[in-house]
Amino acid sequence: MSRRYIRHPSEIPIEILLAGQAEMHQMTNISLGGLCVQTHHCLPDNAEITIRIPLLMPQFSANGRVRWCHYRAAEDALLGICFGDHETAFAVRMVEQICHIESYRRRASRLTGINYSSEAAALEWIARYAQHFPGGPN
Repeated sequence: MSRRYIRHPSEIPIEILLAGQAEMHQMTNISLGGLCVQTHHCLPDNAEITIRIPLLMPQFSANGRVRWCHYRAAEDALLGICFGDHETAFAVRMVEQICHIESYRRRASRLTGINYSSEAAALEWIARYAQHFPGGPN
C-alpha cells in the first residue's frame, strides 16, 4: 500500500484535548494528510479532538479526528490524527515550519551566543532551508 502524502519527521510538543481533558504528547511525523503522535494510551477511532501547539505564541489550535491508534508496548502507542479539510492540514504544515524556525533560532543562539530575533532567524532559515521544506520555493 502506498501513502497518499509524504510524512516528515517532527518532534514538536503537542497538546490533545478530548472531552475537555488535555494531555501533552510528542508529535513524531506530519504530512498534509495529518499527523502522528506518540502517546501512552489509545483514543477511540473517529473521536473528535482539538490539537494545540503551545510552543507558538499565540498558541495554534486545530480540530481533527482520531484516524487510528496502535500500541507498540504496554504504555507506548502511536496515534494517527487527520484533518477535515485541506486548509487545516496546510495550516498545520505551516505551523511546523514556524516550529523549525524557532528551533533553529534557539540552536543558533546557543551556538553563537547571539540572541537572534525571530525575524532574523526566519530570514536565515528560509535562505538556508526553505527550498528543502515540502511546499517551499522550487
